[in-house]
Amino acid sequence: MIDTIYIENEIRQHPRTQEICQRFPNARIIDCERYGEVFNRKVQNFRLQKQRPALILAKKFKQFALEAPLGYGIGAQHNFYFSHMLNCIYDCRYCFLQGMYRSAHYLLFVNFEDFAHSIEEIRSKYPDKEVHFFSGYDCDSLALDQVTKFSEYFVPLFPRSQNAWL
Repeated sequence: MIDTIYIENEIRQHPRTQEICQRFPNARIIDCERYGEVFNRKVQNFRLQKQRPALILAKKFKQFALEAPLGYGIGAQHNFYFSHMLNCIYDCRYCFLQGMYRSAHYLLFVNFEDFAHSIEEIRSKYPDKEVHFFSGYDCDSLALDQVTKFSEYFVPLFPRSQNAWL
């Protein structure tokens, strides 16, 4: 499935990076300074890349959890979303993700801990309020779950006894 993995130098030794690389022992590993060198650059052929997309492992630095657009939610007054990944492995014609980025590569931010910290900060601002968190706005959160272990990490952050849902 994935035969090329680009890795930002800063997260080369991150445990999640190492785990993911072990899942693809035959993949070609290419180091890069920042994911922008590969992802969403001008003059890329989306259809050509979609035939053999690469996985890009990177670090996100800010805006881990964002306020959801008005009308986006399922009943809570406070709605947020987070995107640990950009793009999707599927090629659904109806999906807005097709063509959202010029690149067909899958971009995964491996620093889940920073996302979790941001989520906890937001929840602490609304201790007695219902707060909803959505994932997958810029990706299909579970499409690469066997690779990313997204659900294994994030689902325990949202126990049913609290007023926060994933």
